[in-house]
Amino acid sequence: MTDKPSYIADLRGYKKIKAFLQRDNFDGFTAEDLFIIQFFKKGWGQDIAALSNMAEALRNMAQLEVVESTEIKELLNSAVLRALHNKVSPYKRDPREVKNLGRYGYYLEHLNIILGCYQAVVDDTYLDLNQRVTQHLVDASLAESNLHAPLLPNVRMRWSADQAAIIYSIWLFDQNNGTSLSNELSNRWVEYMDANMRDPQTGLYATEVMGVKRYSKQPRGCALAYLIYYCSHFAPQVAASQWALFKEHMLIKRIGISGFREYLASYKGGWTPDSGPIIGGIGVGASGLALKTAASMNDESVYKALHGSISPVIRFMKSLAHVPVIKRLARLGADLLATSIKLNSESHITLTKRSLL
Repeated sequence: MTDKPSYIADLRGYKKIKAFLQRDNFDGFTAEDLFIIQFFKKGWGQDIAALSNMAEALRNMAQLEVVESTEIKELLNSAVLRALHNKVSPYKRDPREVKNLGRYGYYLEHLNIILGCYQAVVDDTYLDLNQRVTQHLVDASLAESNLHAPLLPNVRMRWSADQAAIIYSIWLFDQNNGTSLSNELSNRWVEYMDANMRDPQTGLYATEVMGVKRYSKQPRGCALAYLIYYCSHFAPQVAASQWALFKEHMLIKRIGISGFREYLASYKGGWTPDSGPIIGGIGVGASGLALKTAASMNDESVYKALHGSISPVIRFMKSLAHVPVIKRLARLGADLLATSIKLNSESHITLTKRSLL
């Protein structure tokens, strides 16, 4: 093992994820694991998203060699098994037992990322499922004139950020297996986005392609941070352009705290389970997700500004955990999703820095 690089010198986040993945008798995520379950029992898909970020972080940690490889491999296998568990799978059973994968693009995008990270680090145990999900997502995306696969049955809304994650998961399969299944889809999707989804005032990509929500044609912070991160892998030039615009129009500073707006200043919008609280225009979700976006863009100045703003807020919220009235809110910045995103970003920027040495 090598010395611990600076951004992950503190392994508390890794240890928390390790404790969760080594927990016996897993029977789904609880309100102690995910902040949102206190309010929405189904968790709005944050369970599979947390596992996806865990898997990426573990893959990064394996490349950094800061912990034993055998331990990383065991944890990645545990992440896969939890993703396939009937309390996480929308099929209510292991998807390997399902004949038709259907219109569950949101779950499948994250499952496919987890499977791709597993193959990159461990072996081909889950390759058949990985290949099946990959081909399903390719077919489901290309079948739509807007190149956006359905995300949930009976739900019209389709977020471009999730389609970026779908393409990233296919791209990851390509990287592992020497295929090119993502090429046509990524090229056509970028063409569609440029032609149909640019905000006329800012050039930023709008959020949702079906026009279901009032904010559908608005650029949103959490969506852009998510989209740019995934695009940075399969469409780096697109990511660089959108990142520059994102910083220009939505990066702000309030009372010494740097963060990204959830909405443009010209639009009045409220918080959602995706955005989290919005304070002084700064979106908690947008700023937290932008940590790993800044890491993927190798933008250390923005990364440091966000990290320096978020860390004291998290410490303050943790200090409130003993206060009965607000202790539930105190978990927001320290649940498994937030912890996984943070470790993913820390390990990612450390890898980027090391590759440039």
